[in-house]
Amino acid sequence: MGQKTNKIFERAKLNLEEENHENALRLFNEVLNREPTHAKALRSKAMIKIITADKYEAEGFLHFALEQQPEDDQLHQMLGTLYHNNDEPDRAKKHFNKAVDLNDSNALAYRGLGMVYANQYGEHDQAIAFFTKAINLEPESGELYFFRGCSYMIQHRQQEAKTDLQKATDLDHPKAKEMLDKYFG
Repeated sequence: MGQKTNKIFERAKLNLEEENHENALRLFNEVLNREPTHAKALRSKAMIKIITADKYEAEGFLHFALEQQPEDDQLHQMLGTLYHNNDEPDRAKKHFNKAVDLNDSNALAYRGLGMVYANQYGEHDQAIAFFTKAINLEPESGELYFFRGCSYMIQHRQQEAKTDLQKATDLDHPKAKEMLDKYFG
């Protein structure tokens, strides 16, 4: 990346951090005009599209970005999340799986797979396996312990559920204490 392109990218990142999406988008487009396959600019522009555009525009851009960077696990994870958030579990699963195939350390993709298997498919053994992989990558995520604890509860594995909900409470998950009190109090 050229020095001028790098400066433009850094300014774009600052605008994104300040939630000045319009200016950030303009600057990321400038970077992409110079370097169409710039992975970080593609991811950042995709994030802006997810935040500010409708589902179809965001989806279209993510497909375009994947044409530029087909081996980018984060772009696959983002598209999987978009599909998951729009109740398209099979499409979400496909992109989450591709993300973890490309990068076995993508905790967000494992989290997404856990959510799909727990919430859409009701396959809690599989969900627990994915949440466990995500926890191994992000052991300080109260959310992951909470989700896994809920899957344990559905399977009537009460001790494991209690342990995970306690860990989620210790990590300040907002609903974990309420669940502990309600079911184990």
